[in-house]
Amino acid sequence: MDLDSPEYKAYQSILEAHRDLKALVRQIDEALAARTRTIVELSRLLARLGDRLVKHFAMEEDGGYFAEALTHAPQLVARANALLAQHPMMCTQAKALLIDLQSTRGQEEWWEETSQRFRAFKAELLKHEMREDKLLQEAYTQDIGSHD
Repeated sequence: MDLDSPEYKAYQSILEAHRDLKALVRQIDEALAARTRTIVELSRLLARLGDRLVKHFAMEEDGGYFAEALTHAPQLVARANALLAQHPMMCTQAKALLIDLQSTRGQEEWWEETSQRFRAFKAELLKHEMREDKLLQEAYTQDIGSHD
């Protein structure tokens, strides 16, 4: 693939968005592990994650990420649709983390409870993003191979 092509730039944009999302997830994970942030500070981080997910998923759903790739590899449409179908549930889970954290009454257990729930969410989100990366890589790799 030509490094100046729109396809390559779109692919790099996708990877960059995924890296940014993973960095925010890592920041939240580290904050929960360190136990030095307040509920308000963690709420802000979780709210930022929820907002970022909504925007990120909307971009993918509106064709910003997958449309170009799938024009090169239409056989991957079913897998892409399965990934896109996970977006509403993941946004709901992120929002539930925030709501549950904000409804705590200062109990010490909130750290462990929030950490456990966030780790489960993080694992699911990172698996989802990895599958998206793999699908996109496959689409663009097939595109490269078919036009060499």
